Amino acid sequence: MKITKYLIILISPLFIFSQASNEKNDKEQRFERMESRKIAFISDKVELSPDKAQVFWPIYNKYKSEIKSVRDSSKSIIRNYNNNKSFMSNDELGKIIDAVLKIEQRYLEIKIKYVKEFHKIISNKQIIELHQAEESFIRELLRRIKKGERKTSDFQFFKPKRNKLSED
Repeated sequence: MKITKYLIILISPLFIFSQASNEKNDKEQRFERMESRKIAFISDKVELSPDKAQVFWPIYNKYKSEIKSVRDSSKSIIRNYNNNKSFMSNDELGKIIDAVLKIEQRYLEIKIKYVKEFHKIISNKQIIELHQAEESFIRELLRRIKKGERKTSDFQFFKPKRNKLSED
């Protein structure tokens, strides 16, 4: 009986850690599914040809990576402010304002840089459609989350275009 108790005590942490690992993998899989749906959604809205898509997506991924790093630095500044706002002097608050403005300026510089890069691949109309598609995707995602639809596998963000030959 004592051996059984000891075995249960020794093995139980393994089950706890394996469950946490499964939850992490599940989150990663959901994120990957959401990203693939985003790619399909944007490709459809922007009407990217396969050749243009092959050139476009690596540049778009670099763009998103740079934007993410700017957002992460912004979050860290805001987190620092929220944790220490009651202890901060007026000078420190001024430095935070300057840092936030520099981050916003960096964000705009990245957007300008990549609009020029995108322009080499896609038309101005497609660049505008890209911006609108990104916003539409986020709005739809937030709407579905607000409604309580947790399974991203059930999300259908767009209706596929009908084939003109099948309409005849």
